[in-house]
Amino acid sequence: MDDPRDLPPEPVPTRQPTLTNLTRPIDLASLSSGGKDRGLLMEMSGADAGHVHMLRDDVVTIGRGDDCVIAFADTTLSRVHARITFEGDDWVVADCGSLNGTYVNNAKIQRHVLAHGDRLRLGAGVRMLFQRVTSEEEDVLVQLYEASVRDGLTGMFNRRHLSDRLAQEVAYAVRHDTGVCVLLLDIDFFKKVNDTHGHLAGDEVLRRLAGLVGEQIRREDLLARYGGEEFVLVIREVPLASAGLLAERIRAAVERMEVPYEGKILRMTVSIGVASLASCGADRTPTHLLALADQALYRAKETGRNRVEIVEVS
Repeated sequence: MDDPRDLPPEPVPTRQPTLTNLTRPIDLASLSSGGKDRGLLMEMSGADAGHVHMLRDDVVTIGRGDDCVIAFADTTLSRVHARITFEGDDWVVADCGSLNGTYVNNAKIQRHVLAHGDRLRLGAGVRMLFQRVTSEEEDVLVQLYEASVRDGLTGMFNRRHLSDRLAQEVAYAVRHDTGVCVLLLDIDFFKKVNDTHGHLAGDEVLRRLAGLVGEQIRREDLLARYGGEEFVLVIREVPLASAGLLAERIRAAVERMEVPYEGKILRMTVSIGVASLASCGADRTPTHLLALADQALYRAKETGRNRVEIVEVS
């Protein structure tokens, strides 16, 4: 039996963004000369990419400790990794003796006066963008960024963001000899839902499925809509066996789910293919990893659907 310590922790619900129609563009360059009444950090990585943290006049601590003002469940962060203070008319970031360092624009720093557009990296995986904006510009920045990385129907990440993040995760895993697993999910007989109940019913099924899967995963995991009725889940630093158990947990939860629609109860199942970077042999690339997960998904479909198939490490 698998060591329980290898299993993903109990899931943390993922915030679902509310996307609004954008009525005007914004010139990001123009922000550097105006709107100094607010400072903000925008998350550029993780399941909450696009989330904005307002910086006030008090000290803002960042790390993996629960007592930090901005806390991340990232093991490459120190408990109190860095802090940001407001000094005069400036926000200043300082490293707090972290193990893996604090970087601004790819340069390791001990103390740095933040300028509009500075990119922060803490540890290996936490990336944030600093902005000086007015309250109106803050709202538009959030809308623009979320519209660029989120799928409009489900609120999950889109395929473009998936490609970017998977490339980053694989590069980090190869460099540091850690693990990455991919789950490729496909709704069984989804065309039948659309043909029988209409495309609006199909849309509701997709939204409900995305929300359910989002509730099963960790904050640092990535869930993206891959296309149509397919979703990709990227999880890091768990063994392949644990990824398989997570896939089975998701499969069973979907099988139990009921979707009310126009007086009817719609039910569905999913087939899931699971692959890990360790399954890729010498070709440890995002393309090959996704291809292996897709092959496993195809086997799950061919052998009866509502199944999990895993690409074992040879």
